[in-house]
Amino acid sequence: MALHSTAGVLTQTGVTTQVSAGSRITAIDALRGMALALMALTHAAFFIGVGMQAESYGGQRVYLQSPPYWISGLLTTLASPIFFCLAGVSLALLEQSRVRKGASPWAVSRFILARAGVIMALDLTICAWLWLGKMPYIHVLTAMGLGMIILAGLRLLPTRAILVVAIATLLVHQGIIEVLRPQLEAGAPQSLAQALLLTYSYETHPPVGFPVLGWGPVMWLGFVLGRNLSQPMLHQPRTWIVIGGGLLLLWLALRLIGGYGDLGSYRAGDSLPHFLVMSKAPPSLSYLAFKLGIAALIFAALVAFPTLVDAGLLRLLTLIGQTSLFFYVMHIVVYHILAQCFFLFDPPELPGIVYGYAVWALGMIALVPLCERYRALRKRYPESVLRYL
Repeated sequence: MALHSTAGVLTQTGVTTQVSAGSRITAIDALRGMALALMALTHAAFFIGVGMQAESYGGQRVYLQSPPYWISGLLTTLASPIFFCLAGVSLALLEQSRVRKGASPWAVSRFILARAGVIMALDLTICAWLWLGKMPYIHVLTAMGLGMIILAGLRLLPTRAILVVAIATLLVHQGIIEVLRPQLEAGAPQSLAQALLLTYSYETHPPVGFPVLGWGPVMWLGFVLGRNLSQPMLHQPRTWIVIGGGLLLLWLALRLIGGYGDLGSYRAGDSLPHFLVMSKAPPSLSYLAFKLGIAALIFAALVAFPTLVDAGLLRLLTLIGQTSLFFYVMHIVVYHILAQCFFLFDPPELPGIVYGYAVWALGMIALVPLCERYRALRKRYPESVLRYL
């Protein structure tokens, strides 16, 4: 089943704990797996020098290649917002599981802090070395880990207070980006602190790809969602259609007025496809609304047809979603190796996107059985160090 409805108990910290353990929320696993598979596609292409850019970085002018490239890029840019949002959902479900087992508030926060440390260590060592060939590099997992460290304290607040903090941080961050717009569009040097908290920069030491105050609130909103998943209305596809439609209307309004904190604003003379190209670094409100709006509509379909997530190709996405951190680290390892092999040969002249998809498919063939074995191992040793992964 996609969503399991259980009764809930409200604790003093505002955490709704499920009375029965229930089954995994496999629709969430499938959506996370889809995001990771799309992330793997853009990274596989990156490793062999094939660009699928359909998002703006630092307000730089975006050159869109032929439709197969930018349409693929639009699909892959769904990955990061979904990944961050569902990381928050997973932490809320983890919190509920620990509370059911009698863990104290501090014990839950300590577990989250330990997990944050593990994923940051993986990002700053294995992932950084294989990604750019130098260390360290503040990328997806480090930004996520820093957001988790903040969340370890935020989770002690009532759920509504966390919601207010997340929304306020998003809006304030976008306002600061508007103030910094002239500096960023001019390519002025940035401090590491500014890049880490607010923007992004490949010129700082270490380089920063994901600012904490831009992406952290996405995770915190996911955490609020996770705490409320026992609400019956969230088990209905029409709820997610309304949420998705509302987010897309917000995106359209922001896009038409020129954006708020969007360095990738649509300009006169831009081609029609550029209307769909927004700022990912730093993430703009219009970018997040567009991607999460689409994600909500996809989730509505997964909830409406729950048997699909346990069969066929969607079953593979569920598997990936259930082993998300392992998949993330291993996909960088696998595609780094495949890229090294690719450059050993002199392949025939074909469009780069053909090779991008081919390398991605080869990597997925290797990654799926690895995830299956890892999931079985984690089930066999549930209280081992693997629980932090």
